[in-house]
Amino acid sequence: MSRIVGILGGMGPMSTVDLMRKVTEKTPVTKEQEHLRILVDSRPQIPDRTAAILGTGPSPAPMLQESARLLERWGAEIIAIPCNSAHAFLDDVREAVSIQVLDMLGLVGQELSRSFPEGSPVGLLATTGTGEARTYHGRIPDFKLLTPSPQDQEDRVMGAIYQVKLEDRVEEPRRKLLEAAASLDPAPVALIAGCTEVELALAGADSPVPVLLPMDLLASEIVAQAWDE
Repeated sequence: MSRIVGILGGMGPMSTVDLMRKVTEKTPVTKEQEHLRILVDSRPQIPDRTAAILGTGPSPAPMLQESARLLERWGAEIIAIPCNSAHAFLDDVREAVSIQVLDMLGLVGQELSRSFPEGSPVGLLATTGTGEARTYHGRIPDFKLLTPSPQDQEDRVMGAIYQVKLEDRVEEPRRKLLEAAASLDPAPVALIAGCTEVELALAGADSPVPVLLPMDLLASEIVAQAWDE
């Protein structure tokens, strides 16, 4: 039988919906009844992860753990978190439950290792909190991760992220993100859409280098781990 999937979501709500859509599209069913059972706790009230990492807001860990326990009680056998910056608290979530919690950032590292030589420069477009916590750096030590200047990070990257969260538009945020990517030096061989809102904005974008979409990789991993042929 297929495993029951739990999504610890709401960070933000559109990312949670997008992950469900991706999982549904990627599951190779022959009839409706074969689709995965997905339990969702979409909880936008979870404190801002970037603020917590920067020390300007409360930790989201207690609420993340509470949601994980709830999903486990509901019957989830595997948990996915469609939020990059929340992975700074992945160990806290794993400590709270006895079921598998997927590592979206680790999946990105595996994809890079399959596609590019070790030590290649890779652009990281993520929240300031993800950069400050070096969340990706710790999981992808074999590549040179490039981040925008502090000004570009604030104006273009974070500006784009909050715009997608609040307005659900991608045209203007996409322009800002591509401008931030173009400023990176040396020129990266690939870009990591290191925030789910960045991924929403860059999906299908005309980028000069490949764009790795963590949530797309997460959806594929969910199907690989949970779906029973």
